[in-house]
Amino acid sequence: MSSSIIETIKARLDLVDEVGQVVKLQKTGRAFKALCPFHNERTPSFYVFPESQHWHCFGCHESGDIFTFVQKAQGLDFPEALRYLAEKAGVSLDEQPGYDAAQQRELAAQRERLRQLNEDAQLWFHQALLRLREAAPARAYLQSRGLTGETVIAFGLGYAPDSRDALCRYLLSQGYSEQELVSAGLAREPEDGQGLYDYFRNRIIFPIRDPRGQVIGFGGRALGDGQPKYLNTPQTALFEKNSVLYAFDRAKEAIKQANQVIIVEGYIDAIMAHQYGTRQTVACIGSAITEKHIQQIKKLARRITLALDPDAAGMAATEHGIQEALRSLERTIVPVPLPVPRQERRGQAGGARAIIRLEEEVDAQIDVLLLPAGQDPDEVIRQNPARWEEALAHPLPLVDYYFVAKTADLDLRQPRDQALAARRLLPIIGMISDRVKRDAYVRKLARMIHVDEQSLYNELQRSLRGRHPSVAEIVVPAESGRREVDGSRKGRGRQRQSPQAPAPLPARPALAQTGLDPSGKAKTETLSPASSAEVEDARAGALAGARVSAGPDGKGLALDRGGLDRVEWEDYLIGLLLQHPGLSQHVCGIINDGDFIGTDTRELYHFLNSLYQRGSSSFHQPLEQLLPSALLETAARAQRRVEAASPLDGAGLIKAATQCATRLKRMRLMQLNTELRYLIQEAREAGDLAAVHELEHQLQEIHRQIREIHLRTNLQG
Repeated sequence: MSSSIIETIKARLDLVDEVGQVVKLQKTGRAFKALCPFHNERTPSFYVFPESQHWHCFGCHESGDIFTFVQKAQGLDFPEALRYLAEKAGVSLDEQPGYDAAQQRELAAQRERLRQLNEDAQLWFHQALLRLREAAPARAYLQSRGLTGETVIAFGLGYAPDSRDALCRYLLSQGYSEQELVSAGLAREPEDGQGLYDYFRNRIIFPIRDPRGQVIGFGGRALGDGQPKYLNTPQTALFEKNSVLYAFDRAKEAIKQANQVIIVEGYIDAIMAHQYGTRQTVACIGSAITEKHIQQIKKLARRITLALDPDAAGMAATEHGIQEALRSLERTIVPVPLPVPRQERRGQAGGARAIIRLEEEVDAQIDVLLLPAGQDPDEVIRQNPARWEEALAHPLPLVDYYFVAKTADLDLRQPRDQALAARRLLPIIGMISDRVKRDAYVRKLARMIHVDEQSLYNELQRSLRGRHPSVAEIVVPAESGRREVDGSRKGRGRQRQSPQAPAPLPARPALAQTGLDPSGKAKTETLSPASSAEVEDARAGALAGARVSAGPDGKGLALDRGGLDRVEWEDYLIGLLLQHPGLSQHVCGIINDGDFIGTDTRELYHFLNSLYQRGSSSFHQPLEQLLPSALLETAARAQRRVEAASPLDGAGLIKAATQCATRLKRMRLMQLNTELRYLIQEAREAGDLAAVHELEHQLQEIHRQIREIHLRTNLQG
């Protein structure tokens, strides 16, 4: 897929029109503003810039172009958004290299036929539930579970009669073939050659829909003693159990607005939650939360609340879901202050310096609803709505949940079980980067198992010392003024390697605190054009190291300040990550998806970074098996960009990647700086003092980040 196709699509479509279909835009000078569709807010902080065809929310800090907006607004992945926008723009994807137009048209026709078959089956099931006399037990069961008639109709619930081939006979009469019925998972071929028989019989039917609301499969609950109790459509061209979330099509708007998704275990759990107003609820089909589920969810919300059944199986599913979420969610790099070593505190002329360690932190909140024993979510909602609301308002934070789950089978009055509780919980406490929270949980554990706090602290420290660190340590001047920054060039504030860290890899760049005056108060001055130039000049020497010298043939790639445009810098960084996936750990704390202006490079960075963060071993597979086909040409282009440069060793690679990421980050910040100044000027002219105040606050944050980059590049030398 050529990036020129992406650019053609963007040239033919107007971001303002696309955004305007979702939110009400208000013209403000040369920009448009609105309430952000991706988080709750009272004052508009979402801006669309027609000239650059990009959007940015100064509230939740999400940003992007028309592709990212469609992906976030509709819950689509990149290939789906590409097809959607290409169709809107009248751009054919058939003529792209490696694209078999005839084959793709045939596959698309088959999938569309399968969708229509599922829709017809759903209508038949639904009418059977509403009209057939023999469906009375099914209707009575749904009523006994507290579902209203409106809910049954809204979710399109149905009934499969206790008949060998009633559905098959109907669908065959509508012109579908026997093979189509089998391919859709609606019928089976018997070994006795007696003709097709219905896959679902004597069951309540729950239609399963994709994010667009199209029926792709079914779940059936047995009536009476039928086994298995729940039966799902087998895997088809449309339906894959491990990637579908039930009710996601109805929940996605509420998920975006609440910035939260609630995951329950069963169909009726999800339906009951919607009936009682908790519309950000979805259910896993088969109860196991998978990476594909998390990939869908994290596009819409940064808070995941698990409300699985409170029995042993549910507790196990909850822990599995937590681990899957932790593995699949993005991470940010956060600075963690460490105690100043005693030898550095004594006799230090310039005052004590803080030691900062960088740690990874999941960029989301995970919590758990603790429900009464023996009651599923739908029972709690129906029998005690106030108890459900209370659980929603006060979910257990992740660590608190582990305190409950990891000690549920222990008698904490017994010394043996007390020791076991400590062994189970101390590693979890040790993962908390916030020292205040970590200390609080140590005290909580000490009270729980009736032991001395100091003993637990000692054991925790031994555990932390034995843990192989994946973070860097850096000494940062206590006063981050210009004097200290200049001093860093003479060795003060120099980055140092953690003694246990792998020797060949330099530490990650620090996110040091900057922008404080000598009293420790935050500076509030604005960044004048002169100070912008000062930052640029100060960075020039630091970024000069990103230059890649010419190779033996004299045709090397020069990565100097003026040698490449922004897209070429993006290509170079992507090329480095493709050839050396381990570099992701060194750049993910510097740059994020929103810092890329190229749609294809942004998606490729997101894909590669997600793979690395999940600890994927699939990097050993061929590239064409890893990447979406739409990004293969971009990947090849990025690799050519790196291959044109002289080879670099391990330290040189890390330096080139981090400095390239830093340059791209700074470019994005300077762009935001310009846009904010423009918006502030317009707000002043309009007399909107509240907007001026809010935008100036955002401008100060941008300036803080620019100063942070300034300090970082000096420390990195």
